[in-house]
Amino acid sequence: MADRQYRIKENRWQNACMEGFEILPEGGVKTVPALWHTAFLKPLDSGTADGSWGRLSLKASHDGDSAFYIYALAREEDDLNQIFDGKKLPLFLADPETDRAKKLRILKELGAVRGVNQSDILLYSQRGRYLFLALDVVGEGDFSLPSMKVFAQGDNFMQTFPEVYREQNSFFHRWMSVYSSIFNDFQEEINELPKLLDVDTCPAELLPEYASWLGIDISGDFLPEDVCRTLVKEGYQLCKYKGTRKALERIIQIVLGVEADVLEHNTMRGYLLNDGAQIPAKLKAGGVLDVTILVHGRIEETMRHWLMFLLDQFKPVRARLHLIQLEQNATMDGNAYLDMNATIPEGQTPVLDNDSAMGSALTLT
Repeated sequence: MADRQYRIKENRWQNACMEGFEILPEGGVKTVPALWHTAFLKPLDSGTADGSWGRLSLKASHDGDSAFYIYALAREEDDLNQIFDGKKLPLFLADPETDRAKKLRILKELGAVRGVNQSDILLYSQRGRYLFLALDVVGEGDFSLPSMKVFAQGDNFMQTFPEVYREQNSFFHRWMSVYSSIFNDFQEEINELPKLLDVDTCPAELLPEYASWLGIDISGDFLPEDVCRTLVKEGYQLCKYKGTRKALERIIQIVLGVEADVLEHNTMRGYLLNDGAQIPAKLKAGGVLDVTILVHGRIEETMRHWLMFLLDQFKPVRARLHLIQLEQNATMDGNAYLDMNATIPEGQTPVLDNDSAMGSALTLT
């Protein structure tokens, strides 16, 4: 494996001198509407004098209307007093007042490696303790760079040959670096495999497959990603309680984020709601196979269908589910009238339309 690897993540982009980019949640960057799209990163420190650099690997996405340029320059010192009049190179590149074209021109004059629309750039010609990186995107198309890595050594296979064949930047070195790069990429993918089996880190596309292993059908992309992850993580426990009231209550809480009362009609006598209120007589009607679910809050019609689809997978085989939504506020239609002694209970917020008329003796409390 490579001796040392640098990942260009969110903290490095935040400390860079950037224009026309925004940082992605996963730690990369993408372009936003702007006149210029350039980024100058603070130097990477290998910690070794006259250190060698392996390659620059990146995963970029862009359309035909844009092109991106990557500059990489290694220097033994992090200052160039004779060129910048006492200004250190990191400060020079991080100076927003300095023209971007001048910065790029100086990097090219100093011998920086430049890659155009490349995913791998060899850095064998660059030697020095510090490595300076710059990104320049031209064109009006969309561009995103979710991942960028620098390998300080990067030659797995060269170390297996006799020393006489290990000349840096030779033809044999560059030729073997092709296989070394492929090997490193394969090894990176192998190292990422455990994340694919972790519910917290796996791609959202795999969640329906993992749920199907537990006999839960969440296919169709009808649930938010965070709800799907919670269902998969708690899938084993939910399957243990399948066919019980506890499973139905927990599913409602995961999907809607609210509490619900699950009323089994065969055990309704003397039953109280969570707030201690008695069950209305109308809800006690029905057979022993009926189950009424009281949800505290309004549910959109599409969400109601999705919720019932999930609940049907965990209900008893012959049970019939009835979902009732309990509004938080009282509602009257346009033909309702309040007498002079009418009151509105505390905790309710009355709202009157433009055509409402109220007598002088009417009081809203």
